Amino acid sequence: MRKLVKILAVLFAIIVGISLSFLLRSKKIHFDYEINPKYYSEDQSPFENDFDYAFDTLEKYYALFDRNGTYEFLENRDEYKKELKNLRTDKEFFDKMNKILGDLDDDHTNLLDIEEVYDMKDTFVLSNKEEKGEVNVDLINYLFGAKISSLIDKIFRQARAATKNLITQDINKDIAYLKIRAMIDPGTPDFEEDLELLKTYLKKSKNKKALIIDLRGNGGGNAAYTCDYLYPMILGTKDFKETHEYILFRTDEVFKYDPQYPELKSLISKIRESDFKYMEENIPFLKKDKKMMDNIRKNYTHIIYDAGYENAGDFGDEYKFNGNLYLLVDRGVYSSAQNAAHFFRDNNLGTIIGEKTGGDGIGTSPAMVKLPNTKYILRFSHELGLRETESMEESTYTIPDIEIPQKDQSEIPSNDGCVKKVIELEGKNAAK
Repeated sequence: MRKLVKILAVLFAIIVGISLSFLLRSKKIHFDYEINPKYYSEDQSPFENDFDYAFDTLEKYYALFDRNGTYEFLENRDEYKKELKNLRTDKEFFDKMNKILGDLDDDHTNLLDIEEVYDMKDTFVLSNKEEKGEVNVDLINYLFGAKISSLIDKIFRQARAATKNLITQDINKDIAYLKIRAMIDPGTPDFEEDLELLKTYLKKSKNKKALIIDLRGNGGGNAAYTCDYLYPMILGTKDFKETHEYILFRTDEVFKYDPQYPELKSLISKIRESDFKYMEENIPFLKKDKKMMDNIRKNYTHIIYDAGYENAGDFGDEYKFNGNLYLLVDRGVYSSAQNAAHFFRDNNLGTIIGEKTGGDGIGTSPAMVKLPNTKYILRFSHELGLRETESMEESTYTIPDIEIPQKDQSEIPSNDGCVKKVIELEGKNAAK
């Protein structure tokens, strides 16, 4: 009997110990993302409380007020808040908040819809699987803890399968054509399918006179799609460069909301006076814009300096394209797709045709917080990205060499003004 009591006592102690360890661990994680009780105030509706939480977060951490000229956004706070007075449902709040956030003119700052939540959760789970220690797992668990139902999972997978991400076709016997709808994640089945198609088509087309890369409507995703695969394949062992980039943060407090912080931690440093001087001397438009330089000195505390990388020649010349290159862009080219447009321009790879891009191809994944009441996820730009260009516009966007307006563009290549322009240019080249 005594022996049984001792065994039970030991078991009880083990259970208590394990329980306490989980409680303490949960407490620690909760503390990291603790919400101030004021955002649960009964003096306001849950929507007004979430509005306050979102605005307080942006006021403290948002990095692009100066670049986008949107400081009046904060000044309009009271007027915006009045718009939430008569809302009844979470969906109404979601729509209203995204309309308000739209005034920042920043597609990286919004409340996430279910498809975006699905995509991001998928991306970070994959990243953590591929490269452990590079993703803020506590944050991802906190944000995306609720499992997406198997029904929703099935619907999205079927929807993706129904739309090809990479389209290849010959425009004529001399011109090859690639359309990339999104920068999907390497390591996924969809990407592997794209990569096999890309290898087959580039090998078959490498000696054509021209290759069109169509990024129109590509809102971004994972920059590795072009940086690590497409461009190294079509350039072969040819040298390429990346323009130096500077990524600035207003405070190191925001890093706990940055899903990539563990990966970036070793690259981030506190800004010194010598760093400010270096930026001023090496970013041409900052020499002319004293007001912006003063704002940077006053409001930004941490920096990542990205010197870019060189071509490792991993693909050899097996897929190297030997003819002329053309890049098609429009206002839908954004984020990682903009990064691809930057690369094309920086390396003078060929002719860019279409419309001014949507921009913003500098930096990492946006920071994210969960609103305390509706539980919507607010993502926001917590970085100011700068490049060594003559103007702020060139640092943010890509201006085409030949402008073809939206009204003259088409999803059908044979009817498309940009493709017709390539045919015309190649015809002139052949006539020389």
